[in-house]
Amino acid sequence: MKNYLFPFVAALAASMAFAVPQLKTQSETAADGEVRIKPLAAAHGIPAPTLEAHTYVITRNGESKKVKMYSSYDIWRLRAFAAEWKDKKGNAMRLAKVKSLVPSFEREHWYREEIDAALDRLEKEFGGSDEELAEWKKAWGGDGRGSFVTLRGGARYYIDFEFAEPVPGAAREKMMKAAVASLSPGPGKMSATNNSMKWWSQETPQYKFLTDLDKAKGGKFIKDSMRLMEAMRKSYEFYVPPTNKVGQCTVRVFKTMSGYKEYLQSTNTGMEWSCGLWDPGREELLICAEDRDQALNTMRHEAFHQYLHYATGNGHHALWFNEGHACFFENVQYNPAKNTVKVVDKGNRAMWVDRRPEAVARRLGPVAAMSRDDFYSGDINDHYVASWALVYFLEKGSYTNEDFAPYRKVVPRYLEAMAGGSDSATATAIAFREIYELKRDMASDFLKFWTRHRKQAVNAR
Repeated sequence: MKNYLFPFVAALAASMAFAVPQLKTQSETAADGEVRIKPLAAAHGIPAPTLEAHTYVITRNGESKKVKMYSSYDIWRLRAFAAEWKDKKGNAMRLAKVKSLVPSFEREHWYREEIDAALDRLEKEFGGSDEELAEWKKAWGGDGRGSFVTLRGGARYYIDFEFAEPVPGAAREKMMKAAVASLSPGPGKMSATNNSMKWWSQETPQYKFLTDLDKAKGGKFIKDSMRLMEAMRKSYEFYVPPTNKVGQCTVRVFKTMSGYKEYLQSTNTGMEWSCGLWDPGREELLICAEDRDQALNTMRHEAFHQYLHYATGNGHHALWFNEGHACFFENVQYNPAKNTVKVVDKGNRAMWVDRRPEAVARRLGPVAAMSRDDFYSGDINDHYVASWALVYFLEKGSYTNEDFAPYRKVVPRYLEAMAGGSDSATATAIAFREIYELKRDMASDFLKFWTRHRKQAVNAR
């Protein structure tokens, strides 16, 4: 019996096997604003990553201070970045400015100003010989099959592709020729329309928000978020007074989860399963805004980690303190008229305590003594709930009854010990020393608060 479907199936399979990405029909302004090019069709722009800082402690004449150093390769690559696009299938197109080779230093990480000075010098000396271009291409990476393009005026660029699946050589060459032919000088700055990058920023003295949300639809969300975070900053400062100047914090808000994950992958940050995180190396708070309510909840949590990093100049706090306070700030009552917030005992953490108050009470002491490895193993949710309960009791519950007065000193003593140079375990021991000396039963005290005085805690502080 003749199979009439076979030719159709075979043709379909062949077309799928040789399907290749396409370029858009219209040129768009690249991220640097200096050129226009036809990017991948159905692709979105990936922003240039924020530089990762590496903190070192320098000791001179008996005095120690922290300094930030950077990778010369990272700064070279950031200077070279012109644009990057990626489609849903994972195909990528990159555009780079070819200006110099990578400077070399004695150490892997060095001072930013000295790296910049070396790059300024190398850019003036760069001639673009065949040997230099070969060395540049090797440093840039990829499969080495990209193309150099020199525009009128001497500006040199490099175009390369990374395909999710093998693409026939002829089809690849056709795409490259089309991309090269489409490259032309741009307006000198990002155009508000007709570009696929779509990243814009808004800032206040306290926060700088970077986002690819639609400006018309997402502008209000960004504006409201910035105002809320200004109120949150006041609350952070009230409960955890800063010892260092905090200044302006960076928040990068992604429109889609795919864009969020791709950025984490491009920066080797990891944690692609998350919907928001604080990246201390690059000093930016990353948030996915697909679910706006979840985004705000996550922002309030992660922004405390960001605040603590600057406010204390220490990234190695005890997890009961760090995660406990971050959870503490997740749920607030916001008064938009006064732009103030009040921390309340709502949300998932409080719900878990309601279900098993005795079990949570028994975990308060153990969670305060947990190492990092212990905290992030086992039943992590229980550790977060216990940390939230402990901090809520210390920061608000202890003010509902004079019998709980000794607990009011725990957080200030912890911060004082950390500021004095103690490690987190020692600072925790110092903070709770009086509680143990008085032979207080923390589990019983917490249960007494939760069952008898919880309502007063909302307005206690």
